[in-house]
Amino acid sequence: MADLSSSYLILWASQTGNAEWIAKNIHSEAKQRGYLGECFVMDDYEKSNLDKAGVIIFVTSNTGDGDPPDNGLKLWRFLRRQKQPDYLAHARVTILGLGDTNYSNFNNTGKRLERKAKELGATVFYPKGLADDAEGLELVVDPWIEKLWDVLPNVLVRDEALAKAAEAEAQAEMVVQKVEDLTLEPYSMKARKRTLPENVEKYVDLPNSLVDKYSIDDRTNTLPPPVEKYTGLPNSILNNKNHHPGHPLVIDLAGLEPGAKLTALPKVPAAGAKLGRVGPATPNAATTVPDFVNVPGDIIYAAISQVRCLTTKDALKRTLHLELDAGEEAQFEPGDAFGVVAPNDESLVEAVLARLTTFEEGYQTLYDVQGESLPSHLQKAKSVTLVDLLRYGVDLTSSPRKALFRLLADYTSDAKEKTTLMYICSKQGSSQFNAVRDQVPTLLDILASFPSCRPPIERLLDVLPPHNPRYYSIANSPLKHPGKIHFAFNVVDYTNVYDVPRKGVATPWLDHLTGVIPHKTTGKPTVVDFPSRSIRVPVFLKQNTNAFVLPTDTARPLVLIGPGTGIAPFMGFVQHRHEQRRIRKTMGGVGMHPSRDIQKEFGDIWVYYGFRERHKDYLFEEELEGFAKDGTISKLELAVSRGTDQKMYVQDLLRRDSRQLYDMIINKDAAIYVCGDAKGMAKGVQDVLVDMLCEHQQLDKLEANKLLIEWMGSRKYLRDLWA
Repeated sequence: MADLSSSYLILWASQTGNAEWIAKNIHSEAKQRGYLGECFVMDDYEKSNLDKAGVIIFVTSNTGDGDPPDNGLKLWRFLRRQKQPDYLAHARVTILGLGDTNYSNFNNTGKRLERKAKELGATVFYPKGLADDAEGLELVVDPWIEKLWDVLPNVLVRDEALAKAAEAEAQAEMVVQKVEDLTLEPYSMKARKRTLPENVEKYVDLPNSLVDKYSIDDRTNTLPPPVEKYTGLPNSILNNKNHHPGHPLVIDLAGLEPGAKLTALPKVPAAGAKLGRVGPATPNAATTVPDFVNVPGDIIYAAISQVRCLTTKDALKRTLHLELDAGEEAQFEPGDAFGVVAPNDESLVEAVLARLTTFEEGYQTLYDVQGESLPSHLQKAKSVTLVDLLRYGVDLTSSPRKALFRLLADYTSDAKEKTTLMYICSKQGSSQFNAVRDQVPTLLDILASFPSCRPPIERLLDVLPPHNPRYYSIANSPLKHPGKIHFAFNVVDYTNVYDVPRKGVATPWLDHLTGVIPHKTTGKPTVVDFPSRSIRVPVFLKQNTNAFVLPTDTARPLVLIGPGTGIAPFMGFVQHRHEQRRIRKTMGGVGMHPSRDIQKEFGDIWVYYGFRERHKDYLFEEELEGFAKDGTISKLELAVSRGTDQKMYVQDLLRRDSRQLYDMIINKDAAIYVCGDAKGMAKGVQDVLVDMLCEHQQLDKLEANKLLIEWMGSRKYLRDLWA
């Protein structure tokens, strides 16, 4: 193991595109520094030299409650099946994990991967990095990568000429600009939720005294050629002169002091994508998913058959329940999730295209996205329109990366604006980078903040993350509604810290598709049927990888904990048990006392459900009360947090019932299911369970937490969480 390896192998797994982006950037820079190696998605490990690679760098995110991403499952299962203790004895490994401390199983995939690699004989040559999205991935990722370059020469051979050139370039980029004069005109903006700092600009308006003294190396000071004309866009874009201009960002330049040097700037993302014209085309409807979109399942165009609004107008959130007719293709179990392939907002897509490009009048044009190092989500983008690329190909609303600001700086002609873009992505501007991300900007908002910025669409394709499907829990039983998919969701619509309106992607789109039906006004939800089945939603069924399904033993008791829309999968659970009980009764042979005998075959179900106010947002009230009345639910406990004398959350009820719960879980072997918010509720439930075990089983907290982890592994304690 003392010898240097001739090449490296990078294996990545990514759910939202971040891990892929980071892995490919490490790969690109490693090659520039004189190292030889390959980079593969984990699912393609068979194409790699995993069984021979001397140096392996794993980059992985997590999904759900610490589960591997979909495109990392194949490798994980392969490694788990390996019985040879020396299978990876030839390898020196390191791991970069991307996680979120809102989840109890923080960075579980990276930790498990390291343990498994060591079990198979691998040696760790560089301590793993565990980045936290709750605090900002770059806080760990950037320094971890920088130190990686110091360690790699100890394990890898490299070309010294390339290495020296890379070091010279790195030193040149360490100091990009020097600011000698800075006086900002005051700017004020009404903000109810946060007081704006002094010296704030909506977008940069630096004085000429700074611009005259602004110095930057020739490479970054050269503005690229102007964007060519793109042929063909819909008339909605060509003829509309009133596209939304975007909301300029609030940027505080007080930290850009005279004499400051901007350091630790990200590298300009490598150019990968090229657009090649193919010919004219008839534009697709926004609900027709282009062929290049890759999802982990076959797309079904499911018809909307009914929509219900479950909340009143004065409720904190607008909650809808949709029923989809997916036909015989929809094979699922209660607890399964499914994906909705929703496009980016059409007005946002049109406004971004109108802002970025100049277009010739005429037909829509098809393009091939070409290039040797395309992101995985664009590798099949052939004969596609620009509209569809921005509808389905890239994310226009996610938190921006520093690399985006660095790229935009190279396509900004105004030196004042360029200065601010460079500042935001520098080490010195890290607080403003975070402040910008806190404003939850769209790509249009960022462009609106820098009017002279005109990046080509191709370059944005290189840096924007993939547009991902949105996942929802199925809220019905296939026994009761075969071929149907029911689900509930909150329509995401809010304002940011400066009262600028923001909204989600899929939920407002679904609300719009169904006509924005009226809120619930009486005790029952507003219901609208769609008998024509003419409105269709592209969906796909997702294989359940975390065993969040009913146990096969119907006699096993269940404890179901789910506030808000976390109750949705449990509606499927309870409905399924109700149908199983009904079917069992029709089979006969249950003795003189059918109800009592049936009860012996079906374990108790305890439901702990939380919401704010009973008359506003008690979701599925009629169904839950009905299941409690007929005995399907043995115990229905409601935690109401508003409008009562005593504010209650589900964890408060669990703590109150600690002794009963202990008996149910330990002596009757109940399975525990938790669905909902990872940040507050799930941690609170975990704390209650730990305290319960400490009190009634005389364990200390460490022992109690270890037991809960064992329960997760044995599927006694299952969680479906989101941040």
